[in-house]
Amino acid sequence: MKIIEKKIWPDMYDKDIELTVDFRLADFDLHEGDQILFREWNPQTEQYTGRSYVKTVKQAIICKSPTRYWTQEQMEEHGMYLIEWEK
Repeated sequence: MKIIEKKIWPDMYDKDIELTVDFRLADFDLHEGDQILFREWNPQTEQYTGRSYVKTVKQAIICKSPTRYWTQEQMEEHGMYLIEWEK
């Protein structure tokens, strides 16, 4: 098990805490049991806000589907994770 740190934007911070699944660009190594430390990032100030939370990966599946967050080139290079969180 490892802890992976990721940014989360303010508009998603409160919504994401309760979600049981997530999509993330698969540009990092991820396995069942790993934990992700989500740190709130303000893109306007380009600084962390100080809020954070941790989720444990129940399952991670690599998918190939574009979203508004990543370019088609990034998706083709890395794919993306569909992550299911433990409750």
